Amino acid sequence: MKNDFKIALNQLKSILFSYEPEFADKKCLLLKGLSKIKLDLHYLPDYHEYLLFMSAYPESPEILKLAQSELKRIATFIAQLPLNKRSIFNDSGLPHTAMITRFSCDILEEMLNEYQCKIEIDSFEEIGDSLNNILNITLPSFLKQETTAGLSNFDLLDTLGVKPRERLRFLLNEFKKLEHQPLLKDHLWESMKIYLNISSIKINYSRSYNKLRLETLFFQSEMLKKFDAQTLLNKELPMPVELSESSLKVVIGVIRKSLLLTMRETDTSTYMDESSLQLFHLERGISVALYGLKPNRQLAYQSYIGYTAFKNGYPVAYGGSWIFGHTAMFGLNILESFRGGESGFIMCQLLRTYIQSFKLTYIEVENYQFGKDNPDGIKSGAFWFYYRYGFRPVDKKLKQLAEKEYDKIKTKKDYRSTEKTLVALSESNLALNLKHATPLRKEDIFAKVLDMIAKDFAGNNTNASEIAVAAFREKLALKTTFNDIENKVLQEVALWAKAFKVDELQQLQLLQKMIKAKTTSAFTYNQLIKNYEMLST
Repeated sequence: MKNDFKIALNQLKSILFSYEPEFADKKCLLLKGLSKIKLDLHYLPDYHEYLLFMSAYPESPEILKLAQSELKRIATFIAQLPLNKRSIFNDSGLPHTAMITRFSCDILEEMLNEYQCKIEIDSFEEIGDSLNNILNITLPSFLKQETTAGLSNFDLLDTLGVKPRERLRFLLNEFKKLEHQPLLKDHLWESMKIYLNISSIKINYSRSYNKLRLETLFFQSEMLKKFDAQTLLNKELPMPVELSESSLKVVIGVIRKSLLLTMRETDTSTYMDESSLQLFHLERGISVALYGLKPNRQLAYQSYIGYTAFKNGYPVAYGGSWIFGHTAMFGLNILESFRGGESGFIMCQLLRTYIQSFKLTYIEVENYQFGKDNPDGIKSGAFWFYYRYGFRPVDKKLKQLAEKEYDKIKTKKDYRSTEKTLVALSESNLALNLKHATPLRKEDIFAKVLDMIAKDFAGNNTNASEIAVAAFREKLALKTTFNDIENKVLQEVALWAKAFKVDELQQLQLLQKMIKAKTTSAFTYNQLIKNYEMLST
């Protein structure tokens, strides 16, 4: 029997990424036709993905309106399905569906309080650590004896008088007692291997409706694949958008949900320093949000700055950059629904935002991103994606190999690099070097500090830290009392000073300023690193 929905959907798929003028009318006709055909359970997820892409990359207001109308029809259709059929779409992020997954305890608090999700404990993985061991740490003394009877996790919760609907809230409250030791809290929560059943009746808790509301939208007359990357990187960045408290809250919500709805979580979204968020509206409907980590979550020496990229308000990419002075490591993740769009242009807009916000001159991409232990990266030829926009192998021999291979690609029609060549090229990181000189890197600091601890302190890092801090305080006649987070930074800069034998007063004073700056502003902290580097050269 002829499946009209499947036929029309395949026709739409065949022209989805085609943006010549004649295809806009065809898309309109197909959407109008599909809107009159009963939705097919089997093909509905694919249709939803095509509609999301068309909503982010619409050719015209008419196409956008038709796509949005069909997304609404899908949401209504799923809501009316019996539970056994609705469960077909679980873990999809579609409206009115559930997912069974694991998240950190911190983000679960947000989901319960802000997104009004219904969250119940589904199961505990057998290899997970027993609640007996974990709750023995947090429970008051008069209840600890209940954890010694060898009860299963659910039986222990019953014995403690926790009703099924309150089990998650009980555990979250217990783990709040470990707030002063966030890394221990994370480790113990992860060790439980708890799976949760998560759903929401809120329509905006879905990939269909999770987006920023923008006053002006961009309509595509073409899919931009060729552009001058260097010119774009140099184009002056506009000022960040002024966000009210309520607008900021909306942006943060969209960022977090864009990951949660695809069963992902990043440190910068979960442990975001919300006051650090900056949103930039750029060309062709692209917006970029940058945001840092809470001070107690930041990494040694560097600043981890996350990002979300939006296209016409839809989150289309996420990742982050690990920044140190003029240098950064950069990671790119295009969400699956939006692959096939203007990925190169989006990446360059992200690079432009980072480069100009932090005055970067050297950016590396880890080799996993384009193939190292990553078969998909090899298969897609991701190496050439980065190469096309100025990234080159850090290794000199691989750089020469890439140059020869690229010459073949440009001169030989239909030439494609072999898998063996791409695997070889993935043995080195790629770097975008804007000044053709390698500035001071975080790795340089780490290597020198570790070498000093090994040689001078027989690997005793506690002894090394104590002696380094005492020497640092003495050289600066430093009497200041620091809080716990600042003391961690004090240890970092003191070890830095000792490993590099820093005695020059101006350099020491810059290191001292970093102690406060690293806990308040990534921008100020990073500028201090660059000032230190200038004095060192």
